[in-house]
Amino acid sequence: MNEQPKSIYELFKTFSWASYLEINELKKFIKLVDSEDFILKKEGDFLKLFFYDFNDETKKIEKRKDYIQLFVHKDLDLMGLFKYWSNSEKNSYGYSFSKELWIFKKIFEGITTIKVSDVYKKELEFKSKELLVRSGKLKEILKTIENINKKASSSKASLLNHLVNQSKFDFLNKKTKGTTSVIKGDFDFIVHRFNLATKNTKEDFQKYLDKNDIKSLSDLLDKMIRKEVFEEEYLRRLDNYFVKEKLEDALAIGKKILSIKTDSVKSVEIKILLKNIFKEDIGQLETVWQKYFEKYLLYLFFSYKKIVPKVELKNLNNLDKQYPDFIGVNHYDGVDIIEIKTHLKNILVWDNSHKNFAFSPEMSKALIQTINYMDAISDHEFKKTKEKKSLLEYLNVDENLCRPRGIIIISSIDKICKSKLTEEQKSRLKKDFTKLRNSIHNIQIFTFNEILEIAEKYIENITKETS
Repeated sequence: MNEQPKSIYELFKTFSWASYLEINELKKFIKLVDSEDFILKKEGDFLKLFFYDFNDETKKIEKRKDYIQLFVHKDLDLMGLFKYWSNSEKNSYGYSFSKELWIFKKIFEGITTIKVSDVYKKELEFKSKELLVRSGKLKEILKTIENINKKASSSKASLLNHLVNQSKFDFLNKKTKGTTSVIKGDFDFIVHRFNLATKNTKEDFQKYLDKNDIKSLSDLLDKMIRKEVFEEEYLRRLDNYFVKEKLEDALAIGKKILSIKTDSVKSVEIKILLKNIFKEDIGQLETVWQKYFEKYLLYLFFSYKKIVPKVELKNLNNLDKQYPDFIGVNHYDGVDIIEIKTHLKNILVWDNSHKNFAFSPEMSKALIQTINYMDAISDHEFKKTKEKKSLLEYLNVDENLCRPRGIIIISSIDKICKSKLTEEQKSRLKKDFTKLRNSIHNIQIFTFNEILEIAEKYIENITKETS
């Protein structure tokens, strides 16, 4: 194994074009033979390095005009600095016409001269077009440039490999085992690009993201959160935003909708209220709640990993509506049919002849409707195959479709019973309501008030934990 050169003079003697050079370590210069063109010479307290390229084909040595001039104090170890700059295999040295020079010029724009000395008071200082720098700082700069170049090369190779493997699958249906070929710090670049101050709206991001990008990001972040890759403080902030803040929004808007006391949403006051909430005109109260849960269901029911709205079914015995409002896939791969009515519908009526409560016609209709949906899902009666496939993406086995549950959200605390009640009947209402809804197999009934109360309690608990 060849010994490493101990000085810059020894280094230049190893170059393939050393015979073209006059090297004098005693007088501290390196120059071209039979020429006054110096590569290295002493100027005052500094050694000045000039940059040349040797052309193997023409056997000519050419001075580079676009190089930054380098002055190194005579007392410094020039070789210690120069090891970052030499490239004898390419018959060039220092900042050859390469990425390194381009990167340096990008960082220190406008600089034409570097002067290195450890007598400077500051590690780094600019004077006109000169960069005055201590040797340790210069090494740090050059190491940084080296890392930039490595990362750029690695990212390019990684992207090329990924796109080639994609094409193998597209054209040859050949799957290639995925490997993580990125290096630490690669994500910082792309994240920084997406986190610029110019991106203020959803649309600003969508200009640069397609559906595959968004799905890949969602899957990655979900996995990183579950594997606790992020710091606890960040996860706490996520909790606050995705749970507390979103729940607070859901709670405030839910209460506004609960304040509507009529099935008609055509009054000017209600139209303005709904327009402010949903940014569109809505013609029916049931649609108002459907829009509300479309936006907030995942925050109000934490057990779902996927919510699919309006999956069309068939063979529903002429039901008016051929789809449930939502199908939820929970984290245990179970399927829930979610039906939304309005807060003005009644759940119970008082049966005077039997002196007890019974389900109202609206509630009975909702139950039959939900049971029919559950049966259709169990029998795989999907109108469109792609909608079934969409659900199965989130389930481990087809059999999980065979045992769906039902959830009905209907009524409010002051509308549970249509009948005018005596004090005795009122005292029985809560108990009988609990008995009736607990008697139904595989279907849960919630009032809108109960849904909002759960959210309110959850917000209170988070506030206590973080205070």
